[in-house]
Amino acid sequence: MTQADISAPVRVLIVDDDPIVRRSLTRLVAHTGASVIGDAADGSLAIAAVREHRPELVLMDVSMPVIAGPAATEEILRLVPGTRVIAMTSLGTEEALTSMISAGAQGFLVKDRVFDEIEQAIDAVMAGEGFASPRATAQLIRRASAGSDDAERRDARERFAALSPREQEVARLVADGSTNPQIGDRLFVSTSTVKTHLEQIQAKLGVAGRTHIAILVDRAGHGPALS
Repeated sequence: MTQADISAPVRVLIVDDDPIVRRSLTRLVAHTGASVIGDAADGSLAIAAVREHRPELVLMDVSMPVIAGPAATEEILRLVPGTRVIAMTSLGTEEALTSMISAGAQGFLVKDRVFDEIEQAIDAVMAGEGFASPRATAQLIRRASAGSDDAERRDARERFAALSPREQEVARLVADGSTNPQIGDRLFVSTSTVKTHLEQIQAKLGVAGRTHIAILVDRAGHGPALS
């Protein structure tokens, strides 16, 4: 992200209970061209900071003291509905991460991939596209698929079959972890066209967000080969 890409730096609040992580993220976010307007060590302080500073974006650790990440996210979005939230998690916390998605987080990152994916995540979320770290998506798909019964798989196949051929292509690429620009390049269409397809896919499938698309695609038998 550069100053030429946006009229003003994205204002970011960093929320994590580890002060070393907060300092590292502050430096990392600054390198993306965004502006860190504050940080918080727990969910309650995060809510207070959002109320005071009105950041555009919150980087929220999932496992937080006092008020957990999902509850803090719900309250932040109630207070300031336009706020974007990117959840951060360690591998192995899929249940908490699913709760963050349900709470309204628009993106999520695996902590050991933050340095590689933070700029891409900020750009995508601020563009309204959402962002799903491929490694975290793969774990969520594994967990959801392992718990699926025959009826759920049959329902997923029926809903996937209701998509147009192009929508099925887009849905498969989402399940592969591709971003909107990557999907556009692959299918030779604009990013805005990809966004339109995604809106239609979510409406037809009855799901919200890229991760839920990926899970349904995998249940339908069209997901990526997960290692």
